[in-house]
Amino acid sequence: MSAEQVMVSPVELAYTLTEEDWLDGFVAHRRRLRRPWLVPLLIAAALVGILLANGFQAMSATDVAILGTAAVVAIGLGLLLFRFLVAARWMYRWQVRMIMRANPWLSEPIRAVVDDAGLRLASASRSETAAWSQYLRYVETDRSFVLRASERLGAAVLVLPKRGLVSGDPAPLRALLGTHCRRSV
Repeated sequence: MSAEQVMVSPVELAYTLTEEDWLDGFVAHRRRLRRPWLVPLLIAAALVGILLANGFQAMSATDVAILGTAAVVAIGLGLLLFRFLVAARWMYRWQVRMIMRANPWLSEPIRAVVDDAGLRLASASRSETAAWSQYLRYVETDRSFVLRASERLGAAVLVLPKRGLVSGDPAPLRALLGTHCRRSV
């Protein structure tokens, strides 16, 4: 066996997912999503708003440039502050509550086994098996390991809270994930 094919013993987890676990997963999954098309759109919207607010009155080029720059900066900073400080957490919490309410089985105690073959999850009402090919990426946070099907926005996400590790040591799970998934930063 090569160094990459070393068998790692199975890792067991026992946990009950909470809203905080799901919130951690949402934030970890979405923190790297980029929207480069949004900046030009915001600038265009700000300039159109300025022109409409002034009623297309005659202004000198200097006035237009100063007013346009100030408006773009103010609107951009306002939207960024709203997005990063208020909307993201509020929106994520709302989404988590909706998911938890619509899927009561997510609040059941879960036993999970993670090994070289994949993942096996079992609760009172469900049992699932997932091959490593279903979760190509993972993110490690202070609270959990978040497995992701891809970088895309609607990708499947599986949250494995560190507090659920039966052994209490995250190193074996980290080793398994490092072998079978690509770590996202």
